[in-house]
Amino acid sequence: MLRVIEGAGVLLLLSVFFAYMLAPLVPPVRRRVRIGRRRRPISDAAAILLLYIVIFMPGALLWRMSKPAVRHWVAVTAPASVDRLFAGGTIAPLEAAFAHVPLPSGVREALIRASARIAAALERSTRGTLAELITAARYAAWLAVAPFVAFLLLTGAPAFQRSALRVLPHGHLQWRLEEYLRDVNSALAGYVRAQAAAAVIVGAACVAGFLLLGVSSAISLGVLAGILELVPAIGPLTVLLIASSQGDRVVAVVVFLAALRVVQDYVVYPRLIRHGMHLSTLAVILTVWTGAFLAQAPGVILAIPVAGFLSVSVRHWREYREIERLVETTKTGPA
Repeated sequence: MLRVIEGAGVLLLLSVFFAYMLAPLVPPVRRRVRIGRRRRPISDAAAILLLYIVIFMPGALLWRMSKPAVRHWVAVTAPASVDRLFAGGTIAPLEAAFAHVPLPSGVREALIRASARIAAALERSTRGTLAELITAARYAAWLAVAPFVAFLLLTGAPAFQRSALRVLPHGHLQWRLEEYLRDVNSALAGYVRAQAAAAVIVGAACVAGFLLLGVSSAISLGVLAGILELVPAIGPLTVLLIASSQGDRVVAVVVFLAALRVVQDYVVYPRLIRHGMHLSTLAVILTVWTGAFLAQAPGVILAIPVAGFLSVSVRHWREYREIERLVETTKTGPA
């Protein structure tokens, strides 16, 4: 049951993400595509369907051609890359590097032990996330639900908001709900903007890093890293597994990606979320850790949006209670 809830939450989040990515494109399409003698703009629904045709027809053709290769990569290549990456000797290159550095023996041994612990933790995390990826691949067909839900959100959200507001009595309750829905929308939009910015930053950093390291297909691999950054947890792991096939450069690539993840996850990304969703850096880090602890990869994907939604909800509930107290005080006060 928990898996079903996690899967539904991830699909809903992907739908919301997709809806926010498409929303800015709808008005330009309506302005440019007109029908009839009077050259009237097409409806929002027609504009969205036109965007779907433009986006998904090439995507469907590409998927049809690459489907066997993707399945083989998930089922065979990725597990083999993990085994090769962590096959008894991941730390050996670092030990050899430390042997040439003039350090006291105690410091050198401490560094080697710390490196071994980090490598073990990385291996556990990688294998666990890979297992999540393999499990999720069985349900990849459910991703087709996301565009459908996004279509409903884009076409039905305004009408839903108007109906919800009409149900409530006029006054501060109606105003409060309108403000609440606006703030939830702002928080989710901030999350989408932060994810898009993170994808651009990671993509640019990976292109530059891979070029400096002499990685083959550095530009395409860096662009892929940026695109996969849109999928927290699973995306970075996929880039690591792909990059681990770089032969004698594997250690340098892994160290570069590990350093990039530390900077991205603990410096850059929290700042992006802080500006987009008004969550503190510490709150972002603790939220992601909590999500990973409770539900692994799905928890990491859902952690920040859920935290933003709860933050907005708690703030509005407190403000609502304050208004209610003020109203009660006014009613019971002296005439």
